[in-house]
Amino acid sequence: MSDPQKPVAEPAYQDRAFRSPAGIAGGVLLLALGLWLGLDAVIRGEGRTPWIALAGLLLAVPLVVAYTVRPVVFANDDRLRVRNPFRTITLPWASVAALRSGYSNEVLTRSGAKYQLWAIPVSLRGRKKAARSRSQAAAAGDPTGGRPFLDP
Repeated sequence: MSDPQKPVAEPAYQDRAFRSPAGIAGGVLLLALGLWLGLDAVIRGEGRTPWIALAGLLLAVPLVVAYTVRPVVFANDDRLRVRNPFRTITLPWASVAALRSGYSNEVLTRSGAKYQLWAIPVSLRGRKKAARSRSQAAAAGDPTGGRPFLDP
């Protein structure tokens, strides 16, 4: 079994990127609003206000970028690369056991590790479909709960 943290050779073709357009748009709007209000406070503020606004911008801008713009999931024929806010996980497809949707999308590895996919949100329709699938599988006596696992 391969180690998910071990580097994998570069693929022959470019990765396909999956991310939330609404998340990126929300992040850009938050950045624009924060910069507008923060720069206004720096320029027109009096006393300690400009310094507090500058400190707030220095704290908020990297966090907004990390949580809204940075997350992306790259996939190609050889591997799945998950770039979350503060770390990047590279998983060869052979180590991926399942992809699961619930309150968030998750990747389950054959070694039992579970990684969240921050870049791909789950819709309410997707949650209901996953719950319906699990309940139907439980009623049919399926021990996997309707989750699709790949054969070794």
